[in-house]
Amino acid sequence: MGKNQAYKAMQRARLGSSSAAPEEIEDGMVDGSFHSPEWHAARLASLKTSHTITWEEFKKKQKEDEVRKGEQEADTNRMMREYRAQLDAERARKLAHGRNYSSSKSSHKKDRKDRDLKKRSSKKRKVQYYSKQTFYLDWS
Repeated sequence: MGKNQAYKAMQRARLGSSSAAPEEIEDGMVDGSFHSPEWHAARLASLKTSHTITWEEFKKKQKEDEVRKGEQEADTNRMMREYRAQLDAERARKLAHGRNYSSSKSSHKKDRKDRDLKKRSSKKRKVQYYSKQTFYLDWS
């Protein structure tokens, strides 16, 4: 008994024989009424037309993909070498000036003054903080 036939039998049992539907004859055949005959014909026709490729076509496509991947890797390597050369040239140019060279010395002096002011102000705060506290020592 097919799925559709079992479902119909269950419906008949639940609703009883007072159903308005005509009685169906059980002949032991699988009920294929879920799809129309036109649908089945179209399905069989679509199965006959194959979209698969042959083994030779597959191997050819694989080789083309490998060649394309190799070209992409070569381009990536070339671009990375160019980028590294550019970075090395920039680094060499910066190091050629020497250690003590700076393009903006005035800003460094200003930074140093700001740091010194911060140190002094923090020391003053610490001194004031410690001078306000009273320490008790127990010599017993």
